[in-house]
Amino acid sequence: MNQELLARLRNFCRDEASFEQVQQTLGDEFQSLEQEIHQAQLQMEQQKALFRVITRLRESIDLETIFQATAAEVRQLLAVDRVGMFRFYANSGWDDGEFVSEDVHPDFSSAIAQPIHDHCFGDQFAVHYQQGRVQNVADIYNAGLSDCHIQVLAQFQVRANLVVPLLQGRHLWGLLCIHQCRAPRQWQETEIEFVHQIANHLGVALQHAELLAELRAEVIERQQAEHRAQELNQELQQAIVELRAVNRELEAFSYSVSHDLRAPLRGIDGFSQALLEDCLDQLDTTGQDYLRRIRSASQRMGQLIDDLLTLSRVTRSDMHKESVDLSRLASRICTDLHQALPERQVEFEIQPGLVTHGDVRLLQVVLDNLLNNAWKFTAKQPQAKIEFGATAQEDGIPVYFVRDNGVGFDMTFVDKLFRPFQRLHGMHEFPGNGIGLATVQRIVHRHGGQVWAEGALNQGSTFYFTLTEGVVET
Repeated sequence: MNQELLARLRNFCRDEASFEQVQQTLGDEFQSLEQEIHQAQLQMEQQKALFRVITRLRESIDLETIFQATAAEVRQLLAVDRVGMFRFYANSGWDDGEFVSEDVHPDFSSAIAQPIHDHCFGDQFAVHYQQGRVQNVADIYNAGLSDCHIQVLAQFQVRANLVVPLLQGRHLWGLLCIHQCRAPRQWQETEIEFVHQIANHLGVALQHAELLAELRAEVIERQQAEHRAQELNQELQQAIVELRAVNRELEAFSYSVSHDLRAPLRGIDGFSQALLEDCLDQLDTTGQDYLRRIRSASQRMGQLIDDLLTLSRVTRSDMHKESVDLSRLASRICTDLHQALPERQVEFEIQPGLVTHGDVRLLQVVLDNLLNNAWKFTAKQPQAKIEFGATAQEDGIPVYFVRDNGVGFDMTFVDKLFRPFQRLHGMHEFPGNGIGLATVQRIVHRHGGQVWAEGALNQGSTFYFTLTEGVVET
């Protein structure tokens, strides 16, 4: 205490005993004030450290840098031997992990990257730390710790321990560990509160890091998707070029079929007919039969060529979509069929108002084939019935159908129905080349739809098809 001040105080005292009492009282007060000043300075330094941690979070510095700088500041401020950030391994049940960052006094060994196993922690303590528990141990040998816990701490020369959970949201990510290695240490409430605040802000950093990692992963995923899309686009462009080349070859082939093959067939048919007309008397019955078979085969070959060309044109022709009244198309086709053979007893049932969006020319071909088939395969029915209608699916897309009570078919062979030139009935029963349903399937597919059939022998058949609107034609 200042000597001048003491001399002035002595003048106010009656005797030496009173002076000694005043001096003692003032000394105690000064000491208390000095402790409060020291405590206030310490708290101010702690607040500065917290401010610096928060500043780093706002600067978006990487997690490792934040950990390292924070560990160094906390160790210096608390005058401890080690400050470390311990992380649990994923899916380890909080029994295994390692220190991922630390600041340690040179007199003591580093704990970085040393795998640590504590089979007690996950079962007994993890849930408490997840709820915010803080472990405050002044002396690990006199705190009632389990043997396995003491063994873990002793390998890092720890004598006093202060541990606060590092929470990533509600998940226990790791622990903020403060170690005093030289001797036991009684941790102050202000120190515990300071470390707890530091851990809370580091938890914010962990959440930011998680969000940043998710964002980076999403960006990488999008970049990969864009790259893949570019590759697919390049492949698509190449496929378009190749498809155009194939179409040109098909056009050349179609021209060849149409012109180069027809001429020999016409010659075979024409000369066979000439032989039958001009040289009939010179041929016996067998020779005449042979010539008739040659004519029939050449004519059938010509029809097959026509059907192939039709199928090719259906696949390659441009589409012009517009509103199409399917009910009107079906009515017109049925009227033509009835006028061709008015003696047949056939009941037509056509659902009115069935309008869709598609290529009217191609959809005419679809209904032509399906209704003509129904007409053909009900020829042996004394009272035939042919229906055209639609039902609604759950997704709102209508399912159109053509149903008849004709000869039907065996469902065992349903897969053959839509293959070109595949027939389920003999030519002597029902004429045809087996190209109609293949044509139907290709047109329906070009409209983004599906076609399928159901039937039974001698119980009729039903052919279903869908037409998806808004399909982009390539």
